[in-house]
Amino acid sequence: MKTILSLSVFFCAIALPVFGQLTDTDLNKIRLIIQEEIKKEIEPIKADIVTLKTDVAWIKGKLEGIDKQVTHGTNVTYGLIALIVAAVAIPQFLIARRSKQDRALERQVEMLTQEIEKLKQQRIVNP
Repeated sequence: MKTILSLSVFFCAIALPVFGQLTDTDLNKIRLIIQEEIKKEIEPIKADIVTLKTDVAWIKGKLEGIDKQVTHGTNVTYGLIALIVAAVAIPQFLIARRSKQDRALERQVEMLTQEIEKLKQQRIVNP
């Protein structure tokens, strides 16, 4: 029983400092330590952010250059397509127009041939 009582007193004596309260100076010291640690950790993060912003600006510049190149390539492609269409369409148009004229001339030749034949027959019949 004596040992239990002595151990109880011993444990209570050890637990007494737990009930101590922090003073305002202790809290201020803790705040300062925490702020210093936070500043130490924030500084590299800020440097990383500045580096990332620089990199993003560089990438935006590159993308604008690439966009201009793609736009130029697209415009050149459209121009080439227009030239190809013109190279194919203009001769086709001319051929169609010429064949239409040829058909009209053939009709005239046929009409004139028929008229000549009629005149020949009239001359043969009526000398």
